[in-house]
Amino acid sequence: MENIITIKIKDNKAKKVIQSLAEIKFIQIVNDPTLGLTGKKKKQAKDFLSALQQAKLAEQGKLKLKTLDQLINEL
Repeated sequence: MENIITIKIKDNKAKKVIQSLAEIKFIQIVNDPTLGLTGKKKKQAKDFLSALQQAKLAEQGKLKLKTLDQLINEL
């Protein structure tokens, strides 16, 4: 069973706290940049992060992007 908690640390010691927590074997640190966003902004952030991931995969040669001609033909 998994329990998920969110911790907000509002000062400059956040990095030390996160590092300390990460050293504990049963704790996994998950960074969610969309946390705190709602509705439309959350969807836009997820879409942007997905596009960024696709761009990284394309740069690595793991994903083939469409050519400009292919995109125009879809219109």
